[in-house]
Amino acid sequence: MKPVHTAPIFRCKDRALLDRFFTKYAIHPGKEPLAVIGQCAKAFSALPYENLTKIIKSDGVLSPKSALRFPEEVLADHLKWGTGGTCFSLTAALIAVFNELGLHAQPLLADRHYGVNTHCGLVVMHEKQTLLIDPGYLLFRPTPLSAIASSIIALDYRNIELRPLEGGSRIELATLIRGNRKVRLTYKSFPVDAETFQRAWINSFTWEMMTYPVLTRCVAGKHLYLQGASASVSTSDRTERCKLDPGDQVSFIRQNMGVAGDVVLKAWEIIRHGTT
Repeated sequence: MKPVHTAPIFRCKDRALLDRFFTKYAIHPGKEPLAVIGQCAKAFSALPYENLTKIIKSDGVLSPKSALRFPEEVLADHLKWGTGGTCFSLTAALIAVFNELGLHAQPLLADRHYGVNTHCGLVVMHEKQTLLIDPGYLLFRPTPLSAIASSIIALDYRNIELRPLEGGSRIELATLIRGNRKVRLTYKSFPVDAETFQRAWINSFTWEMMTYPVLTRCVAGKHLYLQGASASVSTSDRTERCKLDPGDQVSFIRQNMGVAGDVVLKAWEIIRHGTT
């Protein structure tokens, strides 16, 4: 099937790289489309949300546009170093994988409490369904979107509610944790073009989070999270939080996030010297 997207940010033309990724994560392109969608989403659950690669690359180039990690780089780096990316690079890479498989996927932008278009996810079309996946928020279960009804997604460590607003033009994502509901972000339901998506991506390089590590991953029913010196490990019934000194932060990442130590130490040199 002919790819839907032609923009470089949503392409991965390296067939050998794709085949290596498909083999590693048991993705079978010849299967029924819904099964392939699920296989691709599950594969991306192995890619951690991490900003170390973003910090490293932005430190070595002159402009944020040059620091964008396109899909081939994200997939190749993951296979070599165990890295992932932030919401924009992960979303673009997953769209690219779907694109090369002939599946129709489009990016969505989302608002968070600290700004407009500060997050993103994607929708992939299957028959008459619009399925949401958000690799940046660790939502890897393709979930049908509705303009009228809320849906609850039961994850190992928390529940997520998707609630349509304004006739379905916006979708609110809230977490439900031990009886507490907290709104985390709001998607705009209408996909954006590559130029609009890339503009939001470039803007993300000005955020404060470019000056400290942010990593998160779900492994074996646990949600692992590091933001600066604050670390947490959450399960369905409890959350343990602690403060870590720089050496312990490095150890936490190496042990829990799957990122190669060389990548962590390179990012630490940049953060330590304030050049971000």
